[in-house]
Amino acid sequence: MNECWNYFRYASLDELDIINDIIRSHKKWFSHLTVNHFKKKIIKKECIFESGVLITFHLTNKSEKLGDYIIPSGNTILEQIAVNKKLDKNDYVQHVFTKFINCSLGELYLAVNKRNIRAIKFYEKMNLNKISNANLDYSKENGFIYKTNKKYN
Repeated sequence: MNECWNYFRYASLDELDIINDIIRSHKKWFSHLTVNHFKKKIIKKECIFESGVLITFHLTNKSEKLGDYIIPSGNTILEQIAVNKKLDKNDYVQHVFTKFINCSLGELYLAVNKRNIRAIKFYEKMNLNKISNANLDYSKENGFIYKTNKKYN
C-alpha cells in the first residue's frame, strides 16, 4: 500500500451498527453479507467509511478468482460500495470513489450483478471498462467484471 491510503477515513468497530443499516438498506444486492464480514474488514483496514460512502476491498497477493474470472496478483478488488440512503444529497460518492481508484494498487477490478443497472451506470460514468461476463459465486447469477484502465500506478 502506498501513502495515499493514509488519506482515507477508515471505519471503526463502533460504527458497525451504522454500516449494517446501510447494507440492510441495499439488501437486494448485499443480502449475503453479515456483520461479521464487516468486522473483519474493519480490523484489516479494508473498510473505508467516508461521508456516508462505504467501500470494502482487498489487495491481491496472488492470482485469484472473481466470479469465474482470474484477477492477476498485484491488483485491487472492490468488494462493495454503498451509500447511506439517509444522506440523499450525497454526491460525495464520486469524489471518494475517484480517490479510491487513484490509490488502488495496480488495476481496480470489481464484479457486479447484471441486474444492478444503477451500479453499472455508475461504473461506466466513472470510466471503468467491462472486460468480461462472469458467473458470480455468491448469487449463482450472471454478472460483469469491470476494471480501471489506469495509465500509471
